[in-house]
Amino acid sequence: MSERHPNHRTPTRGFLAGVRILEITGALAGPYCTTVLADLGAEVIKVEPVDGDGLRRRVVGPDRKPIPFDLVHRGKASLAVDIKQPDGRAIVRRLAAASDVLVENFRVGALAAQGLGYDDLVPECPDLVYCSISGFGQFGPMRDAKGIDLIAQAYGGLMSVTGSADGELAKAGYPVSDLATGMWGAIGILAALQRARAGGGGAHIDVSLADAVAAWSVWEVADYVGTSTVPGPLGTAHRLAAPYQAFTCGDRRTLVIGAVDRAWPALCRVLGVDLSSDPRFGTEYERFVHREELAELLQVRFDEAPRDEWMVRLREAGIPCGPVNTVAAMIDDSHYAARGMFPHDEERFGHPTVVNTPILSDGAPRATGRAPVLGADTARLLSELGFDDVAVDRLATRGVIAVADQTPGHAKRVTR
Repeated sequence: MSERHPNHRTPTRGFLAGVRILEITGALAGPYCTTVLADLGAEVIKVEPVDGDGLRRRVVGPDRKPIPFDLVHRGKASLAVDIKQPDGRAIVRRLAAASDVLVENFRVGALAAQGLGYDDLVPECPDLVYCSISGFGQFGPMRDAKGIDLIAQAYGGLMSVTGSADGELAKAGYPVSDLATGMWGAIGILAALQRARAGGGGAHIDVSLADAVAAWSVWEVADYVGTSTVPGPLGTAHRLAAPYQAFTCGDRRTLVIGAVDRAWPALCRVLGVDLSSDPRFGTEYERFVHREELAELLQVRFDEAPRDEWMVRLREAGIPCGPVNTVAAMIDDSHYAARGMFPHDEERFGHPTVVNTPILSDGAPRATGRAPVLGADTARLLSELGFDDVAVDRLATRGVIAVADQTPGHAKRVTR
């Protein structure tokens, strides 16, 4: 197989070319949703306050760069507008009428209080796909509770099964509920767009952090339903199969294996152990029941050689295995380089490395450019709506909008 995706043609348009998305979000779940859609070719307009989205102020490194903001807003336009003012809300309403999708992730009812909820816009925009992202959803007893990634991981059961087997809990290292909700939102939007373009009208998509995490509990629910035992954390072990976990090798580096089904006899051959007559390991179910004793036996063998040597032997035998990479090792990995997962192009993206959308196709360009300077597209978008320079200046002077100056990362209110 080629190390690069076989492009049968040079794409000139993404899958979502011609789709305009209005994004009124903060934090991560909403912006991640629209970043995926932007990488698939949609035009995304980031609506943010005149003093900038809060994530712009979350800086990292000695240079204090807003890298978190930049990584989830690449390739978007920036409209800086104060939606708390009537004229600001009027601008958003006019843009919504010229858009296919609106994505918001504020507390339930916050935009409706400004006259920008789904029910407020649908009379003027009957085909609009309106996606609301929240902590607990648009209805239910918890609808008004504040929800963030940490709370969703706990509420959705994930934290109760994450961590070491001795019971010390841990949250997932990545903000999985934020990212998962963004992905579910993108899936719902794509489905609703299909219906809208077929003449079926718009839709209100309701996705939440708590639901997104709970939706991933497939193995744990199966375990609980089948055994009536509440699942707990297993470290790196699998919920229903063994051996399926991490092992430390002779050089103190770690690998993971998943030697189930037909890979089990192959693992025994590679490790040079004969467990065929041991009743504790005769079937997959028995190996799972006695997974701790099995892990102890296998660990003794893994201690006898370095990790990379074991991985060569395991892969030659067709046994699923892999290293436990650090983030640094992941970014520099040759396979990810071939797949284009971490493009290194500071001139194009404004940072040495970005995280790409993992959807490869000859029709999907993926990561498209830099994150916008605050207010970079305000004047252009207002011009498209019919505002002349005098009207733009007047709005800027009153603080309704902000228009970017020439200093990267800053904006000013125009007073010509």
